[in-house]
This record gives sequence, structure tokens and C-alpha cells, in this order.
Amino acid sequence: MSKWVFYGLVVFAFLLGYFFGCGDTIFAENIPARYVYEFSEANATGAGGELDCPVVTVGTAGDGGGVMPIVIVYGNGRGQNDVWRMVMDRTDVSEGMVTIDTNEYESHYYRVVVIK
Repeated sequence: MSKWVFYGLVVFAFLLGYFFGCGDTIFAENIPARYVYEFSEANATGAGGELDCPVVTVGTAGDGGGVMPIVIVYGNGRGQNDVWRMVMDRTDVSEGMVTIDTNEYESHYYRVVVIK
């Protein structure tokens, strides 16, 4: 008899957890999204290093920075390999735009990664 009671309690616990258990639906809207923009050297240089990234929002100083995403710029250099380096020296972020110094790290392609 105790074996069947144990099985019944396990099934009951499973059903209880399935129908009334905690889920992560509360946090589903706060999952960060990642956007990647890739620009060729010609496009970046021709635009004066101003790269159009519409998902970038910056907010105003003093509001805690809650609306500002993480923005990272990578360049792959002049080689024929798949090595990407962060372009960090002169990267300016403004509303919908990322400005980089294309002379800092000359690259065939630039990637702007936005984590929002």
C-alpha cells in the first residue's frame, strides 16, 4: 500500500507543479535582445564614421541610464581571418547613432553590437 501512496504523491506533486508552479513569464519581457549591425569600410568612412543604429537610445544625464543599452563596436582589421577586435578609443553613442573613429583601427568591416 505504501508504494502506491508514494506513486500517487509523486504524480500529485508533478500535476501541482505543472499547473500551479512558478514560471519565468514574469521575466519574459525583460530578456535582453541583441542587435548586430555590420558596415563595410566604405560605408563607415563615407558617412564620417557615423553609423545609423536606430535601436540605440541614450536618455538624458541624471535619469540613471536605465534606457541606455550596451553598445560595443568591433573591427576585423585588414587580414583575411575571422578575428574581431573591439574599437574602444573613440566611440561616441547618441540617439540612434554610433560614431567611431575609423582611423583608430582600419578594418574591412565594422560590427556594432547593441544589447538592449
